[in-house]
This record gives sequence, C-alpha cells and structure tokens, in this order.
Amino acid sequence: MRYPPIDGFWTWDIKRDRVYGDANLSDYFGLTLDELSHGASLERCMQSIDREDRPRVRLAIRKAIERRSGFREVYKVRSEKMGLRKILAVGQCYVDDMGEAALYPGWFVDLTKDAASEEQSLREIHNHVGQAKDIARSIGHDMLSYLLDNIEEEIEQRLDGMLGRRRSS
Repeated sequence: MRYPPIDGFWTWDIKRDRVYGDANLSDYFGLTLDELSHGASLERCMQSIDREDRPRVRLAIRKAIERRSGFREVYKVRSEKMGLRKILAVGQCYVDDMGEAALYPGWFVDLTKDAASEEQSLREIHNHVGQAKDIARSIGHDMLSYLLDNIEEEIEQRLDGMLGRRRSS
C-alpha cells in the first residue's frame, strides 16, 4: 500500500511513557514543542483524540503492544491550531533484549482533504441515484426503483455519519 506524504512523526518510549515528536505532531495534538522534546505522557497525547475514537485507538495500541506488532488507525484529532482533523496513524511496537515492548515509533498523514472529497463524491452519487430512481419509476420498474431507494438511503446514512448527525426515525 502506498501512503501519501507523511505529515508528522513520533517515538513513544513505552517503559518511561514518554512520547517524543516533531513540530507537526505538536500542532495536530495541541502539545508544545517543549513537551515533545522532553517527552509527553501517552495520556496527554490521547486527550487530543476525538472522544468517540479514543476507546478504539486505546484498544489498537494495547493490542499492538501485546502482540509486539504494527498499528494502523484512522481517527480524528483536535487542536487549537489545526482544528478538527482526520488522520491516519501508523506505528510499530519494538522490543528490548528481554522481549518486552520498549519503543513505538510512528508517523501520521492528514486525511481531512480526502474526507471532504469523499463527502463531495457521495453527494454526486446520491444525485445520480435519485435521477436513476425517478427514471425507473417513470418507466414502471418498481423493483429497480425500490433497490435504488435503498441505495439512496444508504448514501444518506453515510453522509449523516460523516457529518456527525443522527437520523430521526
């Protein structure tokens, strides 16, 4: 899999619970460069992750440490400087001489622009499906119209999910 250009880096010293990172990590996670140069706690970094995403991210980190494996998650972060951003974070757990989890370096890319592009694409698809549904009805293809209506509903649910809205029943 090819990744877009990297936006920031970190290294987490698991044993000392210190996250070190670059200026972009500072901007995206609302930490100071001083905090990251001396090492911020993982919990301090987690505070910038969207509340809905935190449990999933915590679980993925825990599994990567337990398995001494990789980490790949998409989640939202919020900071005063960057606002709300959607990122892809990729990391890897490395072990020491005793086989214990020791270092966890990683990087992230900003997917926010891709998310906006996805929303626009879904809106265009929704429009085309609506037109196809109208044509199917006009020529008496009720089953096709019904199926297109279901597709239209699925697209609306995805759009509402992207915008953080709940549909009323």
